[in-house]
Amino acid sequence: MENTEEKCQCSTGSKIVMACSGASDVGMISDKVARAMQIAGKRKMNCLSVVGAGIEKSITGFKQKDLLVIDGCGVACGKKILDQHGFTDYKHIIVTDYGLKKGSSPATTDNVAMVLNKL
Repeated sequence: MENTEEKCQCSTGSKIVMACSGASDVGMISDKVARAMQIAGKRKMNCLSVVGAGIEKSITGFKQKDLLVIDGCGVACGKKILDQHGFTDYKHIIVTDYGLKKGSSPATTDNVAMVLNKL
């Protein structure tokens, strides 16, 4: 089995974005916004699951970065994961705070662009 830890690039880059991709439409929007930020070169997208899994090497690295977490809805799973692992200095947005409604906001190009433009 391949040692994936050696190839992991978690916590590289100075500006990081993570998304709670969730199973809902607004979760998909949060994921697409994070990916669009990475493609545009604004932030490097990293894996929120690494934090949830307690991978200490990555957590330590992330705590030293300019970090933005994007949650799809007010349940704020991404924020809760970071808080549970001792993160205190990070930016946080919730997609539904921008007028989108969970369950009736498809992850269209327009909805993703609207959230991106608010950032």
